Amino acid sequence: MHNKQQPFLNHYFADIWNDSIGQYIYSGVAICDKISPSETVIDVGCGANHFKTRLSNVVGIDPANTKADIVTTIEDYTTHKRFDVALCLGSINFGNHEFVKLQIAHVVELLKPHARIYWRCNPGEHDHPNKECNAIDFYPWTFERHHLLAVEFGFKIKSAAIDSNKVHKRLYCEWHR
Repeated sequence: MHNKQQPFLNHYFADIWNDSIGQYIYSGVAICDKISPSETVIDVGCGANHFKTRLSNVVGIDPANTKADIVTTIEDYTTHKRFDVALCLGSINFGNHEFVKLQIAHVVELLKPHARIYWRCNPGEHDHPNKECNAIDFYPWTFERHHLLAVEFGFKIKSAAIDSNKVHKRLYCEWHR
C-alpha cells in the first residue's frame, strides 16, 4: 500500500517546501542531545539529511530529497539492521489513519526492543506559505492519537509538548519502549 499522493508530495517537498528544522524548540537540533554517539538512528523523511553531520550513526531516508542516504519511502525501505532511535520529524503526516498505521508499523519493525521514536507532527494544518499546500492530505495528529498509537505499538509516551518554529505549531512526542 502506498500513499496515492506520493508523486505530488515528492514534488512539493523537493521543489517548493523550505526546511526549518533548526528553528524547532524540541524537535530541531536540540534532539541530538537526547541521542548518545553509540546509538544507531534512522531518520525517516530526513529531507536534506541535516542530522548526518550531527549524529555519528544515522541513516537518512527520504522519498523526495537526493541528499538522503537512501531515496525511498518508509514503506519501501528494507534492511536487516535494527536501530535504537527513529526520528519521524514531519514525515509521517500524510494520508488516512490506516496508511499512517502502516508507516508506523514499518518504523517499529526497524527498531530494537528498547528503542524510542521522536516525533514532530502536523495537527492537520494547511499552514505552509503557498497554495499548493492545500492539496496535501495531512493526517490530523492529536496528543490523544499519539497516546492510542503508542500503546497499540507497545510504546509509552515519555514527553509531549507543543513545538513551534515561530510560524508553525506542531506536536512533539517521545515514544519509549
